[in-house]
Amino acid sequence: MLGGEGVKWPEDMTGKNIVGISSGWAFVEADVDLSNGTGPLSDPIFGGSDVGSSTTDLDPVFGIGLKYQRYLTNNWMVGVILEHRIFDPEATRPLGADVDIDDFGTNHIILDARYQFDPIDKAERFRPFVGVQFGYVPEVSADGETRYDAIGPLGIGATTEELSLEGDSFFTLGFVAGGSYLLRESMTLDLGIFYEYALDPTEDQLTLQPYPNNPPLNGASTFDGELLESGIYLSAGLSWAF
Repeated sequence: MLGGEGVKWPEDMTGKNIVGISSGWAFVEADVDLSNGTGPLSDPIFGGSDVGSSTTDLDPVFGIGLKYQRYLTNNWMVGVILEHRIFDPEATRPLGADVDIDDFGTNHIILDARYQFDPIDKAERFRPFVGVQFGYVPEVSADGETRYDAIGPLGIGATTEELSLEGDSFFTLGFVAGGSYLLRESMTLDLGIFYEYALDPTEDQLTLQPYPNNPPLNGASTFDGELLESGIYLSAGLSWAF
């Protein structure tokens, strides 16, 4: 039996501090919207458009979280969580070209408030919890490439162009549920599931020029880009109380 026989939660956790580390898995997607297009790629004469949209899956690569929490009462706790998440977006096509973004990482600063129920098992080792999380992401930085189709009538072959995204900051809101199992005195295994969505998109202006030596498409095109994330996260970690 983990932690030895007779280990159970203290009757009152008020004033206790918690530190922990966690990782997990994610099922996340992002809505991509391009608007206010200018230049040849936005011209309908050449098969372009000044707007475009698509949805892509953000496949998880790695994630780690560090947390600090404090019990205000035996049931209510607040804290802060620092997370680093790495995603590999699937190729998407918001305009008439395939956009393939490389793996990219984001940092999340999360304010966490949760209610932890009293132990529900006979051994008094398992305490479920529910909570709300308000997050801030300072920036989104990613590189990739755009693959353009050939334009037969103009005698232009398929081409690729390097792409760089520098999205601005955005806020998130999440709802979490899970439980903490007491492995041994002052040490718990924490399992959780939470849904998180961006309250506002990360934004950047894209400048594209895939046909620099092929008039009449050799001018630069610009688009205002937005990316809005949402998804479900699964987490597992260890916590220590002091």
